[in-house]
Amino acid sequence: MEREHPGQVLDVELEHEKQDGVARWVYEVKLLRKGGALVKLEVDARTGEVIKRKVKDQGYGQK
Repeated sequence: MEREHPGQVLDVELEHEKQDGVARWVYEVKLLRKGGALVKLEVDARTGEVIKRKVKDQGYGQK
């Protein structure tokens, strides 16, 4: 996962979610990328599969 989603880990949370009647454990990982982009990943704790990826570009040093 580190190759596909490089950056400094800022926070990790383990949450129990229930969606469509299915319960699962999910890691929420917040990463800070070079250049200031903030990345939030939701990772299935059982399989390691990235379920959701959200990028918020902070735009540091960019015009």
